[in-house]
Amino acid sequence: MKKRKGKKTSHNTKPLSKKILFSAQQLLKTKVVNITEWREAKIRAEDYQKTVICDDELSKLDPVHGVYTYGQNKLSVFVEQLAQLPALSQLTNAYADAEEKYMPSGPPMSPLTKSYFICWGFFDLCAGAKKETFGSVTIDLCKFFGVDTGLIGVFEKMQNSRMGFYVHEGSSDKCVFLRELITNREIETVVPSGYRGTQGEIWFARVMPPPFETGQFGYSVVLTTPYVVGELQDKSHFLRGSEKGWLEYFERNLKKTGRGDKASAYEFLLKYGLDRTYWNEYVFLAYVNHQQDMILLAGFPDTPASLPHSAQGEQRLGI
Repeated sequence: MKKRKGKKTSHNTKPLSKKILFSAQQLLKTKVVNITEWREAKIRAEDYQKTVICDDELSKLDPVHGVYTYGQNKLSVFVEQLAQLPALSQLTNAYADAEEKYMPSGPPMSPLTKSYFICWGFFDLCAGAKKETFGSVTIDLCKFFGVDTGLIGVFEKMQNSRMGFYVHEGSSDKCVFLRELITNREIETVVPSGYRGTQGEIWFARVMPPPFETGQFGYSVVLTTPYVVGELQDKSHFLRGSEKGWLEYFERNLKKTGRGDKASAYEFLLKYGLDRTYWNEYVFLAYVNHQQDMILLAGFPDTPASLPHSAQGEQRLGI
């Protein structure tokens, strides 16, 4: 994504989506945004097989994964067009800066995978008092243009998603059972990367809920390659992360969000971090190793010496 120039109007507090909607007719006239394919796009539970699994690549995916892959592909096309608009330059430039710094492509080039980074850039990277994102602006525009409500529903689930820390509680057939720290939500999910894990592991991942309120697809999907977290005792000894250690981390940091109750503070922290690139930086500095279906991270975001690629961590480990 390339940087865009935008006017510096600190006095203008109008929400981004309203700025775009205000000029929607002009966008259509100049054909900056081609909305035809969006009006025709449909994603409904009752005709899922006809509308989603019509592409050879999508047909190879788990159905729930296929729904979100389809939605993300559609959303990416729209975001690429929206990113050209000066009104969204703050988001576009922040995305471009992060892309240049972290080079998201997955190990060994970067521990930030494309799936992780795109979800962060579309749904978590925000601007303004209303914390608008590429995803939220796209949803508002889709509603304005009368895009299929089923597709908008998938976009909304993606926009409401966030990363989370989960305890692995076993597996059965094709699903893995996870329990989220702090919220204690119990989740039955598929893992498209193929990683099954072992009971007791702690995962850092973005888990998407079932895409439809009714129907046969009543399970979740881990949309990102699982990050399995732990600690480095020395350069060659990786210790599996403990639930106690991460609960202590949250005890130290949830109050910094300014949110009153623990659940809200956790949601805010995992969605937005304590600064814009908080979780990107954590993944970047915590990387230890990887295999095709998972990535190992070590340390805690608020303890530099525990992170293997921080200056303090490299000194402690003798790297």
